Amino acid sequence: METTSKSQKAHDAIVLCIKALNSEAHVQDIDKKVLETVHELMKLPYEGRGLGIGAFGYKDYRSNWEDFSKRIGTSITDPLSWLNVMLLLYDLSNFDEQEMLESAQRITGDDIIFNHILKHIITNCVKLDNIKAAEQFIPHFRKTRIFKEEDNFDRGYLIILKYYALQGDPDNFFGYFKQSRPAINKSEVNEAKEILVERYTIKNGIEAALSLCAHKNLGEKYCFNALQAIADSGGYTELKGIFDKFPGLKQPETETELRILTQAWSKAKQQHVPVDDDYDSLFERIKNIDKKLRWGDFRLQDGLFLDLGMASNDNPVRVKQCKKAIKNASLKKELA
Repeated sequence: METTSKSQKAHDAIVLCIKALNSEAHVQDIDKKVLETVHELMKLPYEGRGLGIGAFGYKDYRSNWEDFSKRIGTSITDPLSWLNVMLLLYDLSNFDEQEMLESAQRITGDDIIFNHILKHIITNCVKLDNIKAAEQFIPHFRKTRIFKEEDNFDRGYLIILKYYALQGDPDNFFGYFKQSRPAINKSEVNEAKEILVERYTIKNGIEAALSLCAHKNLGEKYCFNALQAIADSGGYTELKGIFDKFPGLKQPETETELRILTQAWSKAKQQHVPVDDDYDSLFERIKNIDKKLRWGDFRLQDGLFLDLGMASNDNPVRVKQCKKAIKNASLKKELA
């Protein structure tokens, strides 16, 4: 398939997808044609945008084209399936953001699918650090009605909010805060706040992060994310000093200090960061915590023993000791 025919075939397949979404053609008559084109394009050298496909997932995760292509089945039976095919075709064919918009605007039968494509476009813009372009696409969101009519502009502003969270940039983050409608989008905004604090901590240190957490739109609970950012980098020694300097962060009622120190010690061991061998003291502290405290669906105590054991995989005696201490059968199996 030469470049010109490749582009034309992709364009023709996208037109068929739009006809299906607009109910202008029988799906069974066109899905095979579309899938043939998709599989043909996937065999060729990748020439797409290289920015990922779809909106952001957890943190900065975005599917690459190879992972995304696994969503494409042997038939296309519902609007989301057509959406996935269109997004993949746009990417494989290197459509730019304006070209995608002009193409998607021909969808008249499904405003929700159109809005998903627009989220993909806006996410592309922020991946390119082009916030001005991202904002210019937001007014194109179509209104939808589930319980009440929504203009959906907040869907675009949430993408920008997450971008600034990932940059650890509180000034711009809070500049887009209200437009993201935090009272409605509680889960998405909470995740963005957590990311903001974590990334800000990495850039500016714990004291600056604790000051940031005093912001009226954050709060004390996000101090945990600041500590977690240091723990993830294996900053065990640093965290021991932080808890000494700021004893209010220890929160013995929830065992915050022990949770963070165990995580940090485990990460340090895994990342080969030099730290004191505090295995014995950590094990004893974990053994004595309140057994009612939870770690998701499990007891916190079991979760901490698991972390400690997995970080001690170079010491069979310690692994065996942690495995014996864990009460939950499924977690026991995690330790060889």
